[in-house]
Amino acid sequence: MPTGAKASPKQATTDGQGWWRSPFSVFQTNLQEVDAVLDVEKVLDIIEEHGADTWLINTGGIVSFYPSDLPFQTRNPFLADRPSGDLIGDAVTAAHKRGIRVLARCDFSKMSTRIAQENPDWLFVSPTGQPQVYNTLYSACPSADYYQHRSLDILDEIMDRYPVDGFFFNWFGFSETDYSRVYHGVCHCEKCQASFAQYSGGKELPDGPGHPNYPEWLRFSNGVIRNLATKISDHILAQRPDAALVLSRGAPVIYYEANNAFGRELWHHSTGENVSAHRTGLPEISLMVNSVSFVDMPYRMAGEQPELFAQYLLQAIARGGNPSTYIMGAPGRIPYANLPLAGEISRFFRDHKAMYGALQPGGGIALARPDRLRAADPGYDDSVEEFRGLYSAFKEKHIPFDVIGADLIAKMDAEGLLEKYQLVVLPDLGSLGSDAAAALDRFVTAGGDVVLTGSSGVTAHGGVEMATAPSIMQVGKADKGQALWATYVSTAEQPDAQAFHYAAPTIPVYGSYAHFVWKPSAQRIGVMLPQAPFGPPEKCYGHVTGGEPAATSATRNGTVIQIPWSVGRTYREFGTTEVRDYFLTTVAGVLDAPVSADLPEQVEMIVGRDASGLVIHLINQTGARRKSFGPHVPVDGGKLRIKGAAGSAELLVSGGAAKITQTDGGIEIALPRLELNEVIRVPLAQ
Repeated sequence: MPTGAKASPKQATTDGQGWWRSPFSVFQTNLQEVDAVLDVEKVLDIIEEHGADTWLINTGGIVSFYPSDLPFQTRNPFLADRPSGDLIGDAVTAAHKRGIRVLARCDFSKMSTRIAQENPDWLFVSPTGQPQVYNTLYSACPSADYYQHRSLDILDEIMDRYPVDGFFFNWFGFSETDYSRVYHGVCHCEKCQASFAQYSGGKELPDGPGHPNYPEWLRFSNGVIRNLATKISDHILAQRPDAALVLSRGAPVIYYEANNAFGRELWHHSTGENVSAHRTGLPEISLMVNSVSFVDMPYRMAGEQPELFAQYLLQAIARGGNPSTYIMGAPGRIPYANLPLAGEISRFFRDHKAMYGALQPGGGIALARPDRLRAADPGYDDSVEEFRGLYSAFKEKHIPFDVIGADLIAKMDAEGLLEKYQLVVLPDLGSLGSDAAAALDRFVTAGGDVVLTGSSGVTAHGGVEMATAPSIMQVGKADKGQALWATYVSTAEQPDAQAFHYAAPTIPVYGSYAHFVWKPSAQRIGVMLPQAPFGPPEKCYGHVTGGEPAATSATRNGTVIQIPWSVGRTYREFGTTEVRDYFLTTVAGVLDAPVSADLPEQVEMIVGRDASGLVIHLINQTGARRKSFGPHVPVDGGKLRIKGAAGSAELLVSGGAAKITQTDGGIEIALPRLELNEVIRVPLAQ
């Protein structure tokens, strides 16, 4: 048994809440078995220099890095080469002497051949009745007893021996796919079959995404994981209220992994999107953003591009997340070139913890993200493309916004969180549900504005859910695919269209266009030019304006603008500024941003608030590549204009005095040369 401190020096904040309610920074060493002999003092030197205050270290599950006495744990054989025989005991004692917390990493997703053979009812079973075996390890099912009960025994053993500051569970879910990306299907063990039948009213357990019951299984499996997470969290907190539980869902600390992958399109703003959606809808739950130092799991020794890794960390802290750096093995064994730049950002976060502890979302515009639990539903991928197109439009024109979860709208309304926003934008989301629709109607009646694109707020049968919307009902199915080719909209009335002379702009319509019955009071915005022949060139004419609008609006204290086509998806696909500017012009009447900028569109501006005013993060993304980020191009001559400012500003990254000019109602800041990033604090007049 190890000796040393019986309590962590940083287990609680001054207000009596868990330590994780204040800003923290993590360094994860994802150890291999051979690392059982690592020098804990050298590792802690590196962690402190990096700017982190928490060490996430392998502890139990697949292999225990301490001398476990449980029959369903496998001791690391290399512990025999360690003088103490106990890496975790040494690590916790040494870390706590320095005031560094320790999070115990456990992985219950797999077990050794011996344990699997002794307990076959704990295993994943494929639709064909086979176990899932990878590198001699058998996958476990979260519905079965290993996850549901024996995991608690493992946690008890760890907590009885070591004053760890929390736990993180890796791969905490149903293992449909293995490390080699081989798809094994939905688990068909006896417990899964019985539980899904009870959940679904006797429906057949699906075998995979192609089965019609798969969307329902996704919701079922999410419920299993959430219930298990709650049980484990309650178990830990009952014994150790000073210990955090870090999971991807259902825990006091939510875990998001920022990573890249070959074969997958890189969404350059994924980290910022995910952190923002969490912070706006779940502010009561802390968020840890674990940034992966290698390019993908099959290439764990290949370091990620430093500039891309920097984006993970910068987007995380700008949106209010807690940064974490994740490496393989003991530090120094694998040469990750991204670590020096990551250390600069981590130390900046450490040095400004008071500011980040008070940081709140401050965009003023809420852009709703599609519900991830609908990922297997028809149309979900199209909604994601619509969302990303509108995200890019706002980002490129430096219109500050926050991301909210479409599934959290009703919760945000009930907790007064929607009141922070003047505008909510809903990108082709389909049905919102009655609770969310009612919340948005209250928002509009109280003076808020809403923008609907595509079929947002429309049920599968064409019913319009929001009473404040300009439409009454959708007519038939939306036009999609080739039915829309050579279709356009325009803000101009096109008086000479009969003579085939057109006034600018003519904006292409791509993706979908939904037809509605409009309220008599609805104001029509622009016109649609329905499809006409587009080939061969000699026959390419015939576009005339019909009775369909490009958009409509209705006002009930607040304004609802309805764009019945997928303008964001069109911009995402075509990338023409004319499409982007059409959207922003159409909604210009409901845009009232507190901050505007003269900056290249490759600079992302994220606006937050603290107790004294605004906190503005500028992130230079000029180095964006198809699959990564390269070195940035310095930006000179940038300006910010801020309404209601008190007349001062701090430049926290570059230092020095801000060049400020007073304007009507605010100030203008002439920015110094922008390198990778800048953070500006601007007090607002009281």
